Amino acid sequence: MARHLRPLLAGLLGAYVLGYGVARVSIFHAVERYGGLEGKGPPRQDFITRRDRPPGDGWVYGLFLPAIKAEEATLGWIHNR
Repeated sequence: MARHLRPLLAGLLGAYVLGYGVARVSIFHAVERYGGLEGKGPPRQDFITRRDRPPGDGWVYGLFLPAIKAEEATLGWIHNR
């Protein structure tokens, strides 16, 4: 049974990653939010969301939330090295 489960899980993970890639290119965009005047406010916040909606709105965002969080964490780690 475990022998049949591995290809199934690999296929599901591959479909999820491919779906996120398509959604990231076509639906989601990186959005920057600035806190205040330049140099006089909280730091810039970058997040991934749909262009016309706030972060966390819609079923597509909820579906790909783990992938979005992983991408944001990876980019934050790379930029803060």
